[in-house]
Amino acid sequence: MARSRGRAQANGVVSGRGFTLFELLVAIAIIGTLGAVLLDRVLRYQEYAEKTAMEQTAGILRSALHLQLAEYLVRGKWQDVEKMVLSNPMDWLAEKPENYLGEYLYPKPGEIPPGNWYFDLENRTLIYLLRSDRHFVADSKGKKWVRYRVSPVYGDNGKESGQAADKKEINGIRLTLVETYQWF
Repeated sequence: MARSRGRAQANGVVSGRGFTLFELLVAIAIIGTLGAVLLDRVLRYQEYAEKTAMEQTAGILRSALHLQLAEYLVRGKWQDVEKMVLSNPMDWLAEKPENYLGEYLYPKPGEIPPGNWYFDLENRTLIYLLRSDRHFVADSKGKKWVRYRVSPVYGDNGKESGQAADKKEINGIRLTLVETYQWF
């Protein structure tokens, strides 16, 4: 019986030897490669989630703008629509996002942490600073941000066709990008 056990071990059925150094290095390389691919995917999805959350907030602001505009129209306060052009879009929300930091006149570099919104009082723009920007193309100034502005919409104001439109009277408003961006 002792002999058969010895033969089984010699034939490789039961072995007491461990990994060779080469086998260990191959296993570490495979695990490392899989880990790197997984990390890249996780970072990509994290950045995509940030983009989606930023665009969702912009969509909510557009809806709030339309509701505010409708309220002015229903109450007959068309003259107040012009004031909305200079207003902070975050003021239209019943509840501001957690990552909205407020209004700033001249923020110092690094004062606004990435991943947050703020309203620039000087330019009257709503700005989102990116946290994850590996797939973002910077704007013409080299900054990695997305900026929105409340823009007036001019129309014919009920004039009959053929008459010149009064370009100074606002016919509506909208939330527009200051500069288009490419993210992914």
